[in-house]
Amino acid sequence: MPVDVAIVGGGISGLTAARTLCARGFAVRLIEREPACGGVIHTDAVDGFVIDSGPDTLLAHKPAALALVRELGLEGSLVAPHPRRTTYVVRDAGLRTLPETSALGLPTGWKTVVDATAFSLRGKLRMAAEPFIRPAPPADDESIASFVRRRFGREAVKYVAEPLLAGLHRGDPSRLSMRALFPFLARAERDHGSVTRAWQKMPARSGGGSGSMSLREGLSQIPRRMQSDLPPDVPITATAVVGIQRSGKEHRVLLQDGRELRARALLLATPAYATASLVSSLDAELARLCATIRYVPASAVALGFKRSDIADHLDGWGFVVPARERRRAVKSASWVSSKWPGRAPGDHALLRLSLDANVTIDMPDEMLVEWALADLRPLLRISGAPVLSRVYRRPRAMPQLEVGHLDKIAAIDRRLAEHGGLFVSAAGFRGVGLPDCIADAQKTAEQVEAWIRMCAAA
Repeated sequence: MPVDVAIVGGGISGLTAARTLCARGFAVRLIEREPACGGVIHTDAVDGFVIDSGPDTLLAHKPAALALVRELGLEGSLVAPHPRRTTYVVRDAGLRTLPETSALGLPTGWKTVVDATAFSLRGKLRMAAEPFIRPAPPADDESIASFVRRRFGREAVKYVAEPLLAGLHRGDPSRLSMRALFPFLARAERDHGSVTRAWQKMPARSGGGSGSMSLREGLSQIPRRMQSDLPPDVPITATAVVGIQRSGKEHRVLLQDGRELRARALLLATPAYATASLVSSLDAELARLCATIRYVPASAVALGFKRSDIADHLDGWGFVVPARERRRAVKSASWVSSKWPGRAPGDHALLRLSLDANVTIDMPDEMLVEWALADLRPLLRISGAPVLSRVYRRPRAMPQLEVGHLDKIAAIDRRLAEHGGLFVSAAGFRGVGLPDCIADAQKTAEQVEAWIRMCAAA
């Protein structure tokens, strides 16, 4: 007997879609190749340290993730970050401050840039002049570097756009899409003529922690609770999908263990490169479009120290390193225990470092730790050895939503429309962060439901 929906991929997108469709009474099977669902969400708890090796933040201005947390009964585990105070950027081999009140490092008024030490006087004057810069004519898309250069000047590209805005996505600011990744900044120029003016018209924000939340024991609580809440016959784990076929009005999903699932609708909640492989036998053009979405590797090192071994006050959330300032490998550092409560024993500090994965992805763990320490010691005045070190690496971790990405997704959606009952939803298609993936999976699940009900009524 066929099921209503087969979902391939048990990351946050697949779990969200399965949860939504099960709640609406559909027979669902969720296939995940790993022993447990969760995808890139992973938390290690070691000797009092709590390490989120993947995402660690739920953005409040994108409500889908926080709403899901509350639905799961995890609201009591929510924690707000410590007040931010400041974020730093490395310049001239030292830590310099970014504007304390900012939109992702970009100043929200001339007063916010005055005390920032990351920029020269000329750079500050150029950024403060942003409200007086004439908006560009409407364009289909442009890169992050192009947008920031037009609005805030060249120093903002070097010390904000490249290490911070593009750094969040491990990408090249001259290639990443402004419309796809930071649409609210693009809309600010379009609707108000200025990012600064738009920000100043928004409701006042209180404290540094109002824009983000996390969970006390790490974000792995979310996929664990979601998987355990599903009916026991829904998740099929530790089994890969080796092929999909269309047979009449059904989709046939061929599993590595020899089983075959038949489903009226098929949702691929897999990275674009995996989706390309799965659909290659159905639609060569759809496979080609999916394959053009690039992914880059990610390497990270988590280090725990005795707090007394770090002379720096760690008074902030961390720092980013522009390409021109990079020494060996560190691209950014999150002072995890300064940001989130309960992430390290009281007399210790936890740091998580993002590394240049193009250089480090194949290096031994010991070398990555050594390089990370070599970059950190002079910046934070570290005297002792770490009491904990963990290395995390993912060969194809970060989807690159490059200029023209939204047009590419529109073309993918047109191809999908030619295959009734075939859907996609995962990081790399219509977003990258947890809130975007959750929201898109919920929307896609609604489209699956509408398609099944339409077929039933026909």
